[in-house]
Amino acid sequence: MYKLIAIAVAAIPVVLFMRAILVRQSKKRAQALSDFKQRLDNSVTLVLVFIGCAVVYAIAKLIYEFLSR
Repeated sequence: MYKLIAIAVAAIPVVLFMRAILVRQSKKRAQALSDFKQRLDNSVTLVLVFIGCAVVYAIAKLIYEFLSR
């Protein structure tokens, strides 16, 4: 079983390399993929900004509560 897993793990980079060399993407598909990546990056950035705002709010609230005693 371990040999099969080891062979699969060793074959993955070779398969990905051959796919990158041999398979050409059409311009339409490449543009769609680029747009999708950009939207995904924007979405991740927006979520991280919301998380940052929540952390700043929580820290500010803790400091306010600590100083108001």
